[in-house]
Amino acid sequence: MKPREKKIISLREIEGVISPHVGFLETAIARKKEALEYLDDVSRLADYIGGKVEKLGLGEDWAIKKEALPGVEILSVYHPAYEVFPSSLSVLYSGERIRKVKGEDLVALTIDFVNHMLRYIREIDPARKLPEICYRV
Repeated sequence: MKPREKKIISLREIEGVISPHVGFLETAIARKKEALEYLDDVSRLADYIGGKVEKLGLGEDWAIKKEALPGVEILSVYHPAYEVFPSSLSVLYSGERIRKVKGEDLVALTIDFVNHMLRYIREIDPARKLPEICYRV
C-alpha cells in the first residue's frame, strides 16, 4: 500500500482558473496581514488556534497548519517584510477531502482561521496599540 500523498494546493487549483472566491479571499487576507507583524511567538499562536507550526521549505518565516474539518487542512504561510518587499500572507490547503469542500466554505473557514490569529495578537498584550483590523474580529 502506498503512503498517502500530502499535496498542498491553492484555492485557485481547487476551484479552477476562473474562481469568484479567490479575489475575495486575497482581499480579506491582505487587510489582515499587517497585524501579524505584532506576533510574539508562533508556537503559542499555533497552540491558541489548535494548529501546529510547519516548515514547508518555501522560505517562509513561519507556517501554521490546522485541520479545519476531517481531511481538510488549512496552511497559513507568512513572509515578513524585508527591505523593499512587503510582508505576505498566503493560504494553502491539503488533505484527502479538500476537493469535496465548496470554495465558499473554504473561504469562510480560512477567514475564521485568520481572524482567530488576530484575536490571539489582540489578547497577548491588550494595552499595545494594534492595527484597527485587530479590534474588528
